[in-house]
Amino acid sequence: MSQQPNYQNKSFSQDKKNEKDSLPVLANKAKKIFLDNSDETVFKDLLNLQESQQLDKVFEKIEKFVKNYAESVTTSQLRNVYNEIVKIQSVGDLKLIRPHLAYVAARQDKEKAKAKEFMAFIDLLIQQVNTEKELESFKKTMEAIVAYHKFYA
Repeated sequence: MSQQPNYQNKSFSQDKKNEKDSLPVLANKAKKIFLDNSDETVFKDLLNLQESQQLDKVFEKIEKFVKNYAESVTTSQLRNVYNEIVKIQSVGDLKLIRPHLAYVAARQDKEKAKAKEFMAFIDLLIQQVNTEKELESFKKTMEAIVAYHKFYA
């Protein structure tokens, strides 16, 4: 009786490796870097800028976060993503650009791991957008991200 090769173990180890690179894992890592020991309200205010009581702190966090990732994504590719976002009129349309973020991260030549984290963070923000008000706030947040990126890249 011949034994069949055991591909299951190989697949399992490959799944474990890919688990570290999954969007949720990368997004949470980037979120921790963004928060940098701040409370969760700073993150929530990214989608509620109009009513935030801590705008200066929010923009300081965005600046510090973008400075950390500035070299991971090219300015032109980030601008392309931003230009798509600016044109979006509905929450549903915003959700449709999520795959494009993965494409942008995969195209980076240098610091690909950081590019994946950076785009995963933006993807996480998009997942949190559920209302038109949050959409408008997200657009302002992206405007700040692009501005700080241009400054530091």
